[in-house]
Amino acid sequence: MAQDEWEPRKHITGYINSIMEYSDQENLNKDFGVGLSEVGLLVSYQPLEDLELKATIVYTHYTFHVSQLLVEGYGMYRFNDGLRLGVGRFLTPLSPINQYFYAPLNPSGVVPMLVSHHFLFPQSISGFQLTGEFEAGSSFKLGYSASIGSYAYINHFEGGIIGLQAQEDSHPSFGYYDTEADKINNYLCGTGRLYGVISDALTIGANYFTGDAQQVTQDEDGSFIYYPSTKYTYGFDVHLNAGNFKINGEFWGGQQETTSETDKALGEHIKNEYEAYYGEIVYDLDIVKPFLRWDYIKDITVNGVGLPTDAATIGVAIRPRFETLLKLEYKRIMGTKITDIPNKISEDHDYNFAQFSFVVSF
Repeated sequence: MAQDEWEPRKHITGYINSIMEYSDQENLNKDFGVGLSEVGLLVSYQPLEDLELKATIVYTHYTFHVSQLLVEGYGMYRFNDGLRLGVGRFLTPLSPINQYFYAPLNPSGVVPMLVSHHFLFPQSISGFQLTGEFEAGSSFKLGYSASIGSYAYINHFEGGIIGLQAQEDSHPSFGYYDTEADKINNYLCGTGRLYGVISDALTIGANYFTGDAQQVTQDEDGSFIYYPSTKYTYGFDVHLNAGNFKINGEFWGGQQETTSETDKALGEHIKNEYEAYYGEIVYDLDIVKPFLRWDYIKDITVNGVGLPTDAATIGVAIRPRFETLLKLEYKRIMGTKITDIPNKISEDHDYNFAQFSFVVSF
C-alpha cells in the first residue's frame, strides 16, 4: 500500500566555481592565473522508495577525456537500512572528504593532498557496492561499505588554474607534469570501510584499498615505461563536531610493488612505501567559517629518493546567502627538491600558494 502511494522524486543541483591563484614556486609556467576551475551537475531520480538513480558530472580546467566527466553514475537499491546494493560508478567510499569534495560543501578550495593526489586511492570506482548502517542503541551507529570493480590509474591529476594542485610535491624537482601524456590503464580493485558514529558527534572509520597498478620507470632518454604492479593502502579517520567546532583528521599508509613478471623484465624488485595525513579545525559560524589545516604526503619515490611534503593552510569561507560562497586561503608548502638523482641528493624547498574562489550554486 505504501509503495502504491509513492511519488517519484527528482532533484537537480549544480555549481560553478571560478578562482584566482598565485604561487611563487619557481618551476611554474605562470605564477598567477584566473579562470573557471569547476562546473558540477548532480542529478538524482527516485522512481521507487527503495531505488535511487544518481549521476554527477564535474568538469575541471584540466579535463582531457570525456570519461573523467562522470564522477558518479549509479543505481542503488535499498533492501533495508543494513543492506543497500549499488551498480555503476561511485566515489570511492573511503575518506569522507572524497565523497563531498564538491566546491559548495567545503570551506577550503583545496582538499587535503591525500585526497587530491588520488594516489592512495582513486576518486571513483566502477562496479558493485554494498553499504549499510545499523542502530546499536540510542546513541551509536555502525556502518560499512565495500566495493569491487575497476579504476582508471590517474594520479597527481592537476587541478586549479596554474596546475600546482595535486602536484605540490613533484613541482620543485620536475616542474609541471601533463597527466594527459601519461598512460592511463584500468585496473581491478576492491575497497572496505567500517565506521562508528557516537551521538551524531564523533565518527571513527577504518579503510582499506587494494588493486592492480602500474610501476613507472624511466629509460636512458627520459621516456617513461610502465610495468605491472600491485598496491594496497589503509587509512583511519576521525571527525568530531563539538559545538561550533569541527575537527577532522586522517592517516593513510601503504605500499606498491612490482610483480614477478615485472621483476623478470627489470631484473629487480621495486617496492615503495607511502604515507599521508592531515588534521584540520573549522570554526563554523554559519555565514563565516575560518579554518586551519596541516597536511603531509609522501607518495612519490624516484630512484629511491622520496619527496615528503608538508603544507600549512589558513583560510576562511563566507556564505552571505545559500547560493553563493566565497573562499580565501593561504598555504605554505614545505617540499623537497631532488638536486642529484643518481647520488640520491635532495634539499628542502619551501614556497607559497594562495587562492580566492567564488562559487555559485543552485
